[in-house]
Amino acid sequence: MLVQRAELIDRIWERDPTVWTGADEARWLGWLDEPRRMGERVEELVTFADAVADEGLDAVVLLGMGGSSLAPEVIKRTFRSESLHVLDTTHPRAIRALEESLDLERTLFVSASKSGSTLETRSHTDYFWEKVGKRGSAFVAVTDPGSELERLAGERGFRRVFAGEPTIGGRYSALSPFGIVPAALLGVDVERLLANADRMAEACRRGDGNPGYELGRQFGTGWQEGRDKICIADTDGGFGLWAEQLIAESTGKLGKGLVPAPGESPDGPDRQ
Repeated sequence: MLVQRAELIDRIWERDPTVWTGADEARWLGWLDEPRRMGERVEELVTFADAVADEGLDAVVLLGMGGSSLAPEVIKRTFRSESLHVLDTTHPRAIRALEESLDLERTLFVSASKSGSTLETRSHTDYFWEKVGKRGSAFVAVTDPGSELERLAGERGFRRVFAGEPTIGGRYSALSPFGIVPAALLGVDVERLLANADRMAEACRRGDGNPGYELGRQFGTGWQEGRDKICIADTDGGFGLWAEQLIAESTGKLGKGLVPAPGESPDGPDRQ
């Protein structure tokens, strides 16, 4: 059993697609190395965040949906930031309420979309683009290279474009620029955050005492025993908001997998 476990773990780190369906999974495993890759960009991110703060921009609005918004939301709650606002709804009342709470002259908008074509994010971007008088310096884009959003950012003269890693799916992007750029802007010690993530990645290479393997084994065993729900205890950071999508979208395929039970979050029971 221990040999089988070690072999399986090695195959994951070797990006062997036959661990899953044998299709294109090897193309989507960039998250295995992302903590170390982002660790090499810490100085760049901190310098950028410091420059934004020095200009007096004391509010950051993350415009994103799903995988582009849930990790920043959890980071915001975990570190109890009041300067980061996450807009992941098209409800007019929510958008108006956010707008009324902002000093638009002192606000930086971060448009985040891996594909660059997410309709809600593009709509938010266009709305606030008009509201700030079409000032490119008020916007940052986080998107994959070559996307429509990257092109738009160039045309409008956005302050900065942070490229995502194309080999990472949206729901796995928490430790990529989609999560780390907002974290840097709200003053999180991203060097320490990424160093801790890198240590966890190393722990997940072990054949024995591997936290990633143990978690996956528990999920799989539960499914084999007929369980189709996961209950995540409430936390101050609202960890379940992010984990809900991560688990359901990753495992709820082809009529199989796990569906997280609705939580009791302040944002309602069915937030996705």
